[in-house]
Amino acid sequence: MKNLMIKVSFALVLAFAASSANALSLLGQAPNPANIVNTGNGLEWVYAAPCAAVSPSCGVVQLHHGFRFATASEWLSSFVNLQGLIAAFSPLPNNACSAPEFSTVHNHCDFGDVTGGYVWGAPASIATTSSTSSVTETFLVRGLVEDIPEPMTLGLIGLGLAGLGFGRRRTAKA
Repeated sequence: MKNLMIKVSFALVLAFAASSANALSLLGQAPNPANIVNTGNGLEWVYAAPCAAVSPSCGVVQLHHGFRFATASEWLSSFVNLQGLIAAFSPLPNNACSAPEFSTVHNHCDFGDVTGGYVWGAPASIATTSSTSSVTETFLVRGLVEDIPEPMTLGLIGLGLAGLGFGRRRTAKA
């Protein structure tokens, strides 16, 4: 009996090691295009891990291929509430899990946690539980980041300074 227990324990350790090795073999690769959810607003989302995105957690998320952590406004422009997030990912195969490409430890996702509202970094209307907890699911986004181009910023500053100069000059003449 003792021998059987040792063999079973050894088999479980090997299975865990194989699972971890599989997770790491795809780490850093582009996610399967079938797992990318396009929300129609210029943003693409992936379900990246069954844990919080950063330490302390049960694993860390590696950012690559333009995917990054979403801002509150990106969350809200893509998903009105938790049901919107669930609807976007639930019809896809295996809930579009891309953990093998992004998680440093896991090759699976826990969609049941998402349906319970455990969504890391999401605003309160989407994450019904503490979204900063280490036991929450991580989603990443990529897409257009609307920044003012640098030349336009410098031009606006220049126009403002010129306006101030003309205004001061008029005041001095009066």
